[in-house]
Amino acid sequence: MVSALAEHLPEASWNVPDGGFYTWVRLPEGLDAKDMLPRAVTARVAYVPGTAFYFDGSGADHMRLSFCYPTPERIREGVRRLAGVVAGERELVELFGTGAGSAADAVQAPGPDVA
Repeated sequence: MVSALAEHLPEASWNVPDGGFYTWVRLPEGLDAKDMLPRAVTARVAYVPGTAFYFDGSGADHMRLSFCYPTPERIREGVRRLAGVVAGERELVELFGTGAGSAADAVQAPGPDVA
């Protein structure tokens, strides 16, 4: 998995595990793993967003990738697909900016007593 990440996703960073089943990946700045997950699943690749591992909602720029079950060929293909999703997400962020906060946070409407 590490060599596939280096080949297909060099703009990310990750740990090199000594054992276990997972690699912890940090996405490029401005990307949110949870927001990106539906597009990744559409590309037939899945991961666990980093926010699942933090009680305070942080970790949005991280994901946990499993390497314990798939063959090396399938891992390489999955990382290639994931890299395509990340590239598409980076294009969206460059075009529209980050999705920090919800749409409701951006609405500036008067309170009921002002209307």
